[in-house]
This record gives sequence, C-alpha cells and structure tokens, in this order.
Amino acid sequence: MNQGVPNASGTLATTPALAADPNSAPRRREYGLDWLRVIAFVILIGYHTGMYFVPWPWSVKNRETSEWLTWVMILFNHWRLPLLFFISGAGTWFNLRRRGYGNFALERTRRLLLPLAFGMFVIIPPQIYVERILAGWHYASYFDFWGTVFTFVAYPQGNLSWHHLWFLPYIFTYSLLGLPLFALLRSTSGRALVERLARLCERPGWIYLVNVPNIAVALLLGPHWPATNNLTSDWANFTGSLLTFLWGFIICGNDRFLALVERRRREFLIVSAAMLVLFYGIRLDHVLAAFSGMGRAWIFTLVDSYFGMAVILTLVGWSRSRLNRDSSALRYANTAVYPFYIFHQTITVLLGYAWIDWRVPFAIKFPLLFAGTFLGSWALFEVTRRNAVTRLLFGMKP
Repeated sequence: MNQGVPNASGTLATTPALAADPNSAPRRREYGLDWLRVIAFVILIGYHTGMYFVPWPWSVKNRETSEWLTWVMILFNHWRLPLLFFISGAGTWFNLRRRGYGNFALERTRRLLLPLAFGMFVIIPPQIYVERILAGWHYASYFDFWGTVFTFVAYPQGNLSWHHLWFLPYIFTYSLLGLPLFALLRSTSGRALVERLARLCERPGWIYLVNVPNIAVALLLGPHWPATNNLTSDWANFTGSLLTFLWGFIICGNDRFLALVERRRREFLIVSAAMLVLFYGIRLDHVLAAFSGMGRAWIFTLVDSYFGMAVILTLVGWSRSRLNRDSSALRYANTAVYPFYIFHQTITVLLGYAWIDWRVPFAIKFPLLFAGTFLGSWALFEVTRRNAVTRLLFGMKP
C-alpha cells in the first residue's frame, strides 16, 4: 500500500499539495501502514482462534468454553475490523495514484471478486460441512455435501456462503460506488477541501469530530439493522464501515492529516487508555443501572465508538513513527497476508473439529490452535505463491 509520509527530517515535503495532476507528486511508501495491515490480520487469526473457546455462536466450539476470554474478545471487537476498513480506504487512495479509474475497477474485480468466488466454492464449504455434521446432518461423503453448494441456495438455508470472506464484497462495493467521490476528492478543489479540513483538525479537540457521523449511524441505524455481513440488509454495519473506509481514504491521502496523527500519537494513546477504563467500567454490573435503556444505549455507543477511533489513530500514529521502514520481511508478509486471510478460518475450523474431544487446558490448546492455523496458512501460501493460476485465485499480484 503506497502511503504519504513526511521527509526524512520529519517535516512535510515541499511538493505542492494542490498540484494540478493528483499523481504528479511522488510520495514515499507508507511502510508503517503496511506493517499495521500485517499486524491487523495476525490479530484476526488470533480472534478467530478465540472464537473456538468463547460461548458465542460459531462454526465449531471447544467442549469447554471460557467466559473470561469474552472480556478480551470484546476489547478487539470495536476496532479490529474498523482498522482494516480504514487501511483499505488508505490503500484505495494510493492505488488510484498508480492507475486510472477503469484500470482500478478491473484490478478490484480481479483481486477481490475472483478470490471471493473461488473461496465460496472451494475454501468456505469445509467450514459449512463441519457445521452441518455437528448439527446432525448426514452426507455419504464430503463430496456429496459439496454438490449441494452448487444448488446456489444461500446460507443458512443452503450451503453457499462467503462466511469470513464477507469483507471482500464490502470493499469491492465501496471501491466501485465510491469512484465519483474519489474523483472529487482527488481533484484540485477536493484536495483543497481536505487540506482545509486537516487544518481545522489541528485545533485542539477538533479531530474527534470526525467520529460524529459514525456515532450517528450507530444510534440511528444500529437498533434497526443488526450486523449480518450479508451486504443487502446490513445498513448500520455497511454505512459505518463505509465511513471508516472514507476516513482512511481522506486522512491517508493528505500529508498534513498523516503528520497530525503521528504528532499527536501520545495524546491518542492517553485517550485510548481513558476510554478503555470507561469501556470496561460501563460493562460492570449496576454501573449504569440508574439510566434508562435509551440512556445506556447512548453511553455504550459514545464510549465504544470513541474507544475504537482512539485506538485506530494511536496505531496509525505509532506505526508511522516506529515502523516506517522497508524490509524483505515486510515485502514477504505483505504478499502473504491476503492468502493467509483467505485460508486461515477454514484451517482453524478443521483443526478445531479434529481436536474437539481433545481435553487439554486452554493455556495449551489455544496457542496450539493458533500455531496450527498460522503454520497451515503459511504452508498453503508457499504452495500457491509459486504458480501463476493460484496467485490469481488468491489475489496475489502476477
């Protein structure tokens, strides 16, 4: 992902911010965001490993679940996916600097829809097969089950689903629907507008106003459209994630904005810590007992939303400050992260199913399941990256 950064001295580059050609000002790659993208997907593997051990519904569950682990899991719930949407929005800005809008649409189709289709027919079905077997369904063999996928009946009534790959159709939809807005924001007048917004956000406290639209979506749409990840009736999640995607596009497309986030990273870290105390505090019994249901909903929304925002800005600021350097490890990980994302949950589910009756302590089974998922994804990546066809199917560049 190509991102903009200050020059080596830490000051902003002297290239005019409002050049007539949006692609005319060369910018160094934002290696900090590259590392953050890799870290975010490692967290995703850990999160889905945790889903095996908590009481929440999932494809396969350990015989013994952990209530205390849910307190760790909810900590990640409010920023791990928004972080990925933010980074995807940033990547869209820099992707458009390298290609025209038509080529961008073709590239998005190749790298998002093709892996999605392959995943829905090859990668996801083993997860659903495990679900059906555990629910008491009977098939002569896996291939007998696999044939039912091609009846094209959507999950949960049928066996065709995108499961954890739901992120891909959302990003694809945002990428194509947003093209007119992207063109506007990349124009001379659009970049002038973003520059003025960045200047406003340099004032104390003003940057926290960028979260107001997300809060409005959560309060107005959230009660009516619980998250489904099905794209068509998921308006609160869809709209909120779109706003976060656009903030990634706007903030990471402007040097002043990025410099602001890096410069105030300690402030964001302090705010994150303060919001973390509130985040857990309001979840303790009787803390909000005096408030009405509506009042509790407002408090939860405000705290959770600002906690997520502060964590994202903290991570972006510190990664830009501390990780903004290239390496062969980063280049390797950057190539691997997308195939890892496609593979990992199926491996977790299959290992979890195989180990479902293996009664060992959580402290042993969790790291083994995480390691098994990681190593299995790594092995499959090493196989698929060496062939032009499989590179295409798993979204890797030629």
